[in-house]
Amino acid sequence: MSHSGITISQKCIEAVGKIKTKTVHDPKRFVLLKIVGDEVDVTYESKPTDTFEDMIKMMNDPDCEKKHEPCFAVVDVEVKADSGVYNTKPVFVSWISDDCSIKQKMTYASTKEALKAKLDIPAQVHCSDASELCLDFILEKLADVGKHHPNAKCPHH
Repeated sequence: MSHSGITISQKCIEAVGKIKTKTVHDPKRFVLLKIVGDEVDVTYESKPTDTFEDMIKMMNDPDCEKKHEPCFAVVDVEVKADSGVYNTKPVFVSWISDDCSIKQKMTYASTKEALKAKLDIPAQVHCSDASELCLDFILEKLADVGKHHPNAKCPHH
């Protein structure tokens, strides 16, 4: 349980586990998580055809009235190792827009630490502006600039 009193659902732990273990029979590229009531729960598990851009649009759709609603994501990001081989790495992304209410910011920020610890994903990135919700920014924050797949470009930078 977090300092905010928010718990983490078992479904959330299981969905993120699929990304971490690279489940072959039910592959997931990303999982979206939100605080629903008094717990963090899964709001979307990716389909095999979903892209990183699909995830970003779901997190902050400019055409949606809830575009600045905070959420978390765990996404499998492709990075290039020093050996030149591409590997995937699960990354915890928090999206808490500067436009959120103070209550939302405080609730999500205090829940974020407990969630990261429970999910045990060391790679993390926090985004507070829509321009930060892109692969280039995430890789930059992970200190992997220039090591990502050449087809992954950020439309905002």
